[in-house]
Amino acid sequence: MLINGCATLYNRWEENGEERCIRTVLPAVFWQGGAKGGFAGRRYSKKGKESLYNVLVLVPGDRLPEGRSYLPPRQWLALSDTEKERFITFQIGDVLVWGECPFLWSPQNPLRELAKQYDRMASLNEVRPVQTPHGFSHWELEGI
Repeated sequence: MLINGCATLYNRWEENGEERCIRTVLPAVFWQGGAKGGFAGRRYSKKGKESLYNVLVLVPGDRLPEGRSYLPPRQWLALSDTEKERFITFQIGDVLVWGECPFLWSPQNPLRELAKQYDRMASLNEVRPVQTPHGFSHWELEGI
């Protein structure tokens, strides 16, 4: 798989009506797309439904951050905050930033502040795990 850099993932969820977030640097990704208004991709489902995206990111299954395993979103959301930090997930609404982003989330520094500082970012609107017969598993992440 072609790799052209790294990305920073902000897994987000709400707890008691408040935004919560965990930052993870993905060490190896293929990132296609750019800032809003730039690249726009189109994908059609088997039923002909069109999906638009500005960013397509491929994450190799064997190149996740060291010491972190993948969990499906529902299982990950059921974990405590400290347990969530030991795993990674990809879910609709998570935020991806191109490169290793130093932004640290806190209740006083919400993700909307991140959007004011960085252009090459996307909010995930599609997550597809891909398994191939030759054992090359990866995730395709689309975002706007």
